[in-house]
Amino acid sequence: MAEPATLEDVLRVLREKQSEARAIGIELVGVVGSLARGEDRPDSDVDVVFEALSGLDYWGLGGLITDLMETFGRRVDLVDRQMMRPERWAYMARDLVRVE
Repeated sequence: MAEPATLEDVLRVLREKQSEARAIGIELVGVVGSLARGEDRPDSDVDVVFEALSGLDYWGLGGLITDLMETFGRRVDLVDRQMMRPERWAYMARDLVRVE
């Protein structure tokens, strides 16, 4: 992608990557943060929420992050939903745009 990825671009790619994500032990849930709120700038990162399944492959997770960064032309932060404190998740969940 020549231009930084839009929310629609990110959601499309995450849907396409869902089987790859499951193979490494995660379920891609959605996008939060400035991109989800429509407040992103060209230098904003992409915050992707995931839930760990069984047998999480951390090497595979690193490879997925690298692949997503190259695809989106932005830094990508993968956020483990299950590792968040309830009050932090309550704040972030307000912006959640789900991968569906």
